[in-house]
Amino acid sequence: MADEQEQPGAVPPEFERMLRPPTGDPVIPAASSGQPPRHDVISDTALADFSDLFRDPPPSPPQAATPVRTADPAATAVLPPRAGTPLPPPAAPSPAGPVPPPAKPRRTGRAKKIVLWVLVAVLVYVVALVGYFAINVGKIDAMPASQIPDTAGSNYLLVGSDGREELSRKEQHRLHTGSVDGQRTDTIMLLHVPVIGTPTLISIPRDSWVPIPGNGDDKINAAYALGGPPLLIQTVENTTGVHIDHYVEIGMLGVAEMADSLGGVTLCPKDNYNDQNSGLHVKEGCQQMDGPTALAYVRMRYADPKGDLGRAERQQEYVKAVVTKTANPLTFLNPLKMFSVDKAAASSLTVDQGTGVVADGRMALALGMISAGLGEQTTVPVESDSYWVNGQQAVKWDTPKALEMFAGIGGA
Repeated sequence: MADEQEQPGAVPPEFERMLRPPTGDPVIPAASSGQPPRHDVISDTALADFSDLFRDPPPSPPQAATPVRTADPAATAVLPPRAGTPLPPPAAPSPAGPVPPPAKPRRTGRAKKIVLWVLVAVLVYVVALVGYFAINVGKIDAMPASQIPDTAGSNYLLVGSDGREELSRKEQHRLHTGSVDGQRTDTIMLLHVPVIGTPTLISIPRDSWVPIPGNGDDKINAAYALGGPPLLIQTVENTTGVHIDHYVEIGMLGVAEMADSLGGVTLCPKDNYNDQNSGLHVKEGCQQMDGPTALAYVRMRYADPKGDLGRAERQQEYVKAVVTKTANPLTFLNPLKMFSVDKAAASSLTVDQGTGVVADGRMALALGMISAGLGEQTTVPVESDSYWVNGQQAVKWDTPKALEMFAGIGGA
């Protein structure tokens, strides 16, 4: 073994040939030439032998191209371990930092719940008010035996009676109504509530000259005196072509009590009035009016240059003022105040037998929309408010324009 080992300093066989002097070129000893030996002289044979070390290997013969194989999805699947082969232990979890605290619940969900409960509370509150009114309001048989065919939406006939029978002597004096016998309608309004859309409140002047079924032509307010609510409803239906669904009546005492229950209402006379007939003594400009003053304001006509038409405008102003004051948050959000107003309204109004909670609610909502400017307030178009017939002054309608207006709310 020791003989086969390579001796230190031995030249490998592959380099031995490179160092061997070429044949035919004897090496001249340095001593014989008298010059130092040259190490930069290499023969061509040595160069050829040395270049074999750096020569590229011969190219391999061409082979047929191997087709490219696409990866087989099944080949990538992890095969189950062979039977008896233990599974490697699971890797130890890397050390984690501190666990973050759970996220706080968003306040949005809580706010939505609060809003929802507030809306539910308001709805229950409104239903209670409407229900209380519907239970306590007076009802009468107001609808006539025969009516014109039904027309679009729901139509309410709102009437203000000038009857004094319900008033004591003291109340007649305080309200300045006198003791005139009989009963007529100082206020006639038609409230149209469509299925979809905004409501319309139309004032019908009480002195309108119209045909009254079975009684010839007369002022429209005479229909109430001649045949009560049924005849008045028939007269309005025949002249307007609008089917009346509900009837609502308020007396003079009710007008005053409604204003007083609200602590007064804000009305805006356009002039100074000093009327002895109605007892109205006010100056121009917006002001707070109590019950008796508000009643005089809606009844007065002799001191108004516009006569019955001016009175119709002031009646609409009163209705709007009452609804606006009722919807005021200082009133509406005070249950004691609101139920006091509700009680005054229920005791002041009379409705037909068929008007229930839903109809009352729709009427209140429609009047609220009108007071907020989301509806229309108007008066029947007239040709003249100084129409003299049979020795008395009346109001003559502009019939084509009036019928066009009523047709706009579904009139036949």
